[in-house]
Amino acid sequence: MLDTSSFALEKMILLATLQANLDSLKVYVPEIYQQFKSYTPENTWVVIDDDGNPNLFNNNKCVYENNAREFCRAQVEQYMAMPDVYVLDIPVEQRLLNRYDHTRVLSKISEKRKTENPIRSRHYMDEERLDLLLILGMGLGYQVEELIQQKKIQNLLLCEPSCDVFYAMLHCLELKPIIESCKALGGTVTFTIGGNALDPVNAISQFFQNYGHGHIGRFYIFKHYDSVTNDETIKQLKQLGYRLLFGWGFMEDEINGLKHTLANIQSGYKVCKTKNEFTNKTPQRPVFIAANGPSLDYCMGFLRENQNELIIISCGTTLKALLKNNITPDIHVEMERQISLVKYIEGIEQQQEKSLVKLKDIQLVALNTVHPEVLEKFKSPLLLTKNADVGGVFIESIDKLGLYAITKYPNPTCVNSAMELVTLLGFKEIYLLGTDFGYASKEHHHSKDSVYYDKEYELKDTIDAKMTDDLSRKGNFREFVHTNAVYDSTRINLEFLLSKNRDVNVYNTADGAYITLTEPRKIENIKFSSKQENKQEFLKRLLDDAFDNQQLELSNVVQTLKESSHVLKVTLEQFVLKMDKQVSSREELADIFADQYSLLKELSKREEYKFNYWLIQGTFRYYQSMIMSHSYLYGDLNTRNDFMNYCLHEFKEHLTYLYNEFLTTYNKV
Repeated sequence: MLDTSSFALEKMILLATLQANLDSLKVYVPEIYQQFKSYTPENTWVVIDDDGNPNLFNNNKCVYENNAREFCRAQVEQYMAMPDVYVLDIPVEQRLLNRYDHTRVLSKISEKRKTENPIRSRHYMDEERLDLLLILGMGLGYQVEELIQQKKIQNLLLCEPSCDVFYAMLHCLELKPIIESCKALGGTVTFTIGGNALDPVNAISQFFQNYGHGHIGRFYIFKHYDSVTNDETIKQLKQLGYRLLFGWGFMEDEINGLKHTLANIQSGYKVCKTKNEFTNKTPQRPVFIAANGPSLDYCMGFLRENQNELIIISCGTTLKALLKNNITPDIHVEMERQISLVKYIEGIEQQQEKSLVKLKDIQLVALNTVHPEVLEKFKSPLLLTKNADVGGVFIESIDKLGLYAITKYPNPTCVNSAMELVTLLGFKEIYLLGTDFGYASKEHHHSKDSVYYDKEYELKDTIDAKMTDDLSRKGNFREFVHTNAVYDSTRINLEFLLSKNRDVNVYNTADGAYITLTEPRKIENIKFSSKQENKQEFLKRLLDDAFDNQQLELSNVVQTLKESSHVLKVTLEQFVLKMDKQVSSREELADIFADQYSLLKELSKREEYKFNYWLIQGTFRYYQSMIMSHSYLYGDLNTRNDFMNYCLHEFKEHLTYLYNEFLTTYNKV
């Protein structure tokens, strides 16, 4: 006999909802369907409580004290009144105002908004549509249903750290109407299930990569329940927000990098080949990468006493400190493209006027984007091909045989480029010196002999201001050290690179931040064999084998540039066409930006358009995020519309300027 009790009916509804969700996931997110189609919960599951309502059961008790649906409804009402909103300011570097039209126009946009609407006066929930909502903790999911009913939500990121809880939610919340609601608004639903507190942060970053940085100026966060994982996610999001803006670049800067790349190619400098094109016959020979952190000061004696046997690689500003201590590196690495680097190198030349060691005695390895005047000051410069860079993409496009290696994580500091070099050269035993990536004291953030403590150093105050105690990380030899965005990004990218080279042993001697996949080792505990081949002869043979320029023929360069220039014109016209109308709402502007970003993504996937993609992508990220973040701050909608149309006009004018700048300057240094 059919059981028609309320309990039995509720159970049937839960099972039917589960099956409907599995059917939907099979279509929309098949990898999640595979994970949960035969799932068995371990310690949390859905039950029907004493009141006949669905509830979560964990630790021998129900999680929701009362009706879960009513709890979610009340929670959403409270959220609508006081939403948690992530607002990330897009910085404008005032010191670059007179150098780049990029900065000048962004500053102009920012100042217009501040003049017209200096105070935020519009409630966060007064927007017609929420473009991006992150939900931390799904529970039974009724809050999602309630939010969708109250607001148009274009993009949802649904994050649940417990697989058990997600499976329980599949019994209660029907996903198909939510997925189709977001799709109808031109958006998507993304799931992050299980994992750790950083996974939602990475999901947000990946969302921006997939769908555009116009969303970065504001997105909404709904935390359904307190937990260590959810609380840590919010903490990490606030601490690591800088990473969402990291490494964009912009077209004028890319043009400069291309100019330097072309000049360096035309000078005949050789480029590092892939690992399978040469052999390092002594891969176990130790290499010492010297960075400019405060711990370098404690390594000077060791380096000076053993420099005849050690292979020493200096990174950027470390060179000045090493030479001042009578230590000559075997290889010096540079990666900055700005012309200001020339002045710094000239300062080292002056320091060495009375010394027997000159820059012309030192082997330089630099990214292809480094200014040619820097390279000219060193002995037989060599090049590393920079990834995610228009100059690097250009080298790749004329390298028809795939001869040259493409670096993966050469930024944001010279330490990253140096580690790329030694791993590409096949070394397996690497020692890190002065790689603090942090500081115990804000007053001692670099080696005492570095340029940062010179009284006449023009950026001294700027550098000092960046040394805050806002961020802290686990220490290598102490509990923690303070750090900043650049140092932290350097460490993270180094860890990414090491994760791709698990056969390499890396020993970190610095009293700074702990680096995953390295072994802490005090400088006084380093032992090495002095019975090695003469290092000058060894390095000369290795570098001769590892670098060449046979693919960089001038005829290939000219033809490739001619083709790229024509395609760029057509490409920019398509982007301008999408903005060639008056907008009457923020949502309309957001959709234009999303459409542009979709076109950008298509460019990135096609070989013939990769050059154009890397040339322009950073500019679009900056302008879309800046315009959108300021648009949110207008209280009066008519004034907002005027502002948005003004911004689109300025953006179009800037793109016209950029194309002309490219045509007239790309081959002039």
